[in-house]
Amino acid sequence: MGFQFWFVVCSIFLTGPLAFVQSIIFLRRGIYTKRFKGTDRKEYIHKETKPIEYWCSVIAQMMASLMMIGLGFCFLDEIPIVNHWYTEIRASVAALAL
Repeated sequence: MGFQFWFVVCSIFLTGPLAFVQSIIFLRRGIYTKRFKGTDRKEYIHKETKPIEYWCSVIAQMMASLMMIGLGFCFLDEIPIVNHWYTEIRASVAALAL
């Protein structure tokens, strides 16, 4: 578990929530901004003019951000200390549910 592992985990936990917040901002504005890699060109997709493309893009970004956060937790599950924390949390939640 060297520097590269922690760099990946930290970058996942930084970019995942940012992408999720950005998708919520797109929902509130009603305009999705599609950026093209390597150029300054942007395409604005309005909710009223292209609803199917807008909703597919927003939902895809929201699901990708949630999957990134889940992937970060999967990476953290490989560490024995964090795995012990997970089992304690699950046990306490199960005790509260009873």
